[in-house]
Amino acid sequence: MNVSTVTRFKKREKGSAVVEFAVVLPILLAFLFGILEFGRVMMVCHTLNNAARVGARIAVLPGADNSTVLNAINSELNGSGLTMDDIQFSPSNIADADRDDPITVSVKINYDSIGFVTGFFPMLNGMQFEGTAVMCKEGFI
Repeated sequence: MNVSTVTRFKKREKGSAVVEFAVVLPILLAFLFGILEFGRVMMVCHTLNNAARVGARIAVLPGADNSTVLNAINSELNGSGLTMDDIQFSPSNIADADRDDPITVSVKINYDSIGFVTGFFPMLNGMQFEGTAVMCKEGFI
């Protein structure tokens, strides 16, 4: 091959890099946003479990009531910038629980309110994530 043939071949290749980049960029961005969104969902699930644990820890103390537990859970979630969509206690009135009764605290949040990129994972829209903790009521004999 002579020098002029190689030069012409290289000139024709200049546009191919731009085309390859245009084809690969959407795939790379989809992976990047997928990783970010998955990480966010994992962080929210961990935060919900932790908030439920904090709420259950308060709920099992003697003299605890629903409002005290609700305040503790909201305080825990506010540190992460989250607000819960639903909370459930079992029994429904924590003050009615006797010593050694199991107390369940469930904290729920919708995916729609936590997603970074709304609509990126349409199969998750409307899905609810939940953190649950169960502990036994404490007290004196």
